[in-house]
Amino acid sequence: MLINFKRYFLYIFCFLLALPWTTKTLLFVRETQLEPSYALIYLSSLGFAAIVACLLVIKHKISAITSAIILYFSASLLLYADVMYQRYYNAIIRIELLAQAGQLKDIRSSIISLINWWDFLYWIDVPLAAIAFFLLVKKISPVQWKKQGLAFLTAGLAVILTISLSAFKFTYSDQYKISRGGIIPAHLYDIGWNVYKKAYFKQALLQKKSIEEIRETFKKRQEIQKSSPYFGKFKGKNIIMVQAESLNTFPIGLQVGGEEITPNLNKLISESHYYPNTYLQIGRGNTSDAEFVANNSLYPIGYIGAYKGYPTNEYLSLPEVLNQHGYSTSVTHGNTPEFWNRQTAYKSQGYGEFYYRGHPALKDDEIIGLGISDKSIFHQMAAIYKEENKPFFNFIVSLTSHRPFILDEKYQYLTLPSKLEGTSTGNYLQSIRYFDEALGEFITELKEDNIWDDSIFVIYGDHYGPLPTNQEEIRKLLGINFNQKARFNIPLIIHHPGQTEPVVNKGTGSQMDIYPTLTALLGIDDQLVQLGTTLDANHKRITGFAFETTRYSFFSDDYDYLASHEGVFEKGTCTDNRTRKKTDVQLCREGYDAIYKDIRISTLLLENDYIGRIFDIGTVRAAGKNK
Repeated sequence: MLINFKRYFLYIFCFLLALPWTTKTLLFVRETQLEPSYALIYLSSLGFAAIVACLLVIKHKISAITSAIILYFSASLLLYADVMYQRYYNAIIRIELLAQAGQLKDIRSSIISLINWWDFLYWIDVPLAAIAFFLLVKKISPVQWKKQGLAFLTAGLAVILTISLSAFKFTYSDQYKISRGGIIPAHLYDIGWNVYKKAYFKQALLQKKSIEEIRETFKKRQEIQKSSPYFGKFKGKNIIMVQAESLNTFPIGLQVGGEEITPNLNKLISESHYYPNTYLQIGRGNTSDAEFVANNSLYPIGYIGAYKGYPTNEYLSLPEVLNQHGYSTSVTHGNTPEFWNRQTAYKSQGYGEFYYRGHPALKDDEIIGLGISDKSIFHQMAAIYKEENKPFFNFIVSLTSHRPFILDEKYQYLTLPSKLEGTSTGNYLQSIRYFDEALGEFITELKEDNIWDDSIFVIYGDHYGPLPTNQEEIRKLLGINFNQKARFNIPLIIHHPGQTEPVVNKGTGSQMDIYPTLTALLGIDDQLVQLGTTLDANHKRITGFAFETTRYSFFSDDYDYLASHEGVFEKGTCTDNRTRKKTDVQLCREGYDAIYKDIRISTLLLENDYIGRIFDIGTVRAAGKNK
């Protein structure tokens, strides 16, 4: 009788342990705003609980409790890591990212800013589970229950593996996988799918027909450049390109309490080309992926970011092409060279010089947040330009306006209304105002040093600053609808040498279009690898997404398409931009097919390192040296 009671008690324990795990998973699914599959999630939770129960009954008491607590804590840590990653990257974390754990110390303040007050709900069950493990082991003899424990292990693994193999498709978004079967089956599926892809697909796709299709695609994009009214007008001019950390479009022209948030950017726009409907196209590398897209005009394919996933590939990037046209090329980033693998990645991009924190030419005279302050970096680079061989290209990645947007009072130039003081929105506006001030001083120096009128000056945002969770606060405090389209909207300003009058181009654009816009201004007619097109040509424009939202979604002048989490075109949503109402999804078919093709090309080129093989970069470089 006693034995039967204990056996019954163990089963009850599994069913009860599955409840808090199910609750945590459902809480996560609620954050993704998807409808969960309650039965499958509870079933996978039950499988996990059975594995934990196995540990409790096949080992001696102390090791049993320790093993169970470690497993439950580790799984909880994985779930919470997914929660945090979802809040920032709109995805679940990948196992490959564990290799980057050492960089967490550099962004710990950013991570802390993602924590919400209700997050204790993701952890409250852990100590309660530890107590339950202790009480259970006291009641059951491990030796007596070893055989039953192995049965629990087999059943638990069978349930989780069955869900992993049957509940998902490779077209499903990360969030949809979680909503279907929970985090453990979702991660197991992703690991299995990645192993399968690497084993069966790599190096099997480069066929003559594919090569010709890819070459023809790039050739057609390049022909569009020649229709730009500015094609070749600024041949041989310097290029200074600034990637502004966390700069959204909504602060541009905004006034709060009678103060301009971006007075210097506003002034720059009044004498430059401005593209207000430009959108990010970042991947899991965030800032580094924005750099990659702007300099390569390709999608940043890779679940750990392009700089981490494909750092040593061969590229025909902007600096590489400019090297062939007699430019000295350099890149500036105020953190250490190892941060996000930039030292290796920049070399592959073709940069001749990398200025970083610790570089002999730079002083660490003012450190704010992640590295050397924007004011210091801009001032020091202006001095370096005076000694540069002409023409030159310098790409600067700003840092000071990085999340969590907390600045010392001496760097806060805005006098904000009390309702904004201490809020996430107010802190963000202070950070952008600091960047704007630093930029204004930089431009003044360039003018004083007679560099401004001999240079193409580019500035754009890398990614959104406020998070989706800040949407309601921004609406209440600023009256701005910070929806997904507004969140993805980043400013792009290009000042032509000698320009004094504004030109506003409201066509849909993206970070992918920056590189071709610049090569058109320079009149470069070489073989180029660019999926984007010049923003100055009059043609149908479309901006697609491989990450940050459901893959194959896009914005265009006529229609916006939001792909479904299931990856089925017909289940997506098509919106008419004239009426802002949903319309027949088939009207978005042409745009969807175009984005699908471009993402496939980027995937082929990056995953297989095909750029050098398809375009014979060695010959291209040799030809450049002979020019």
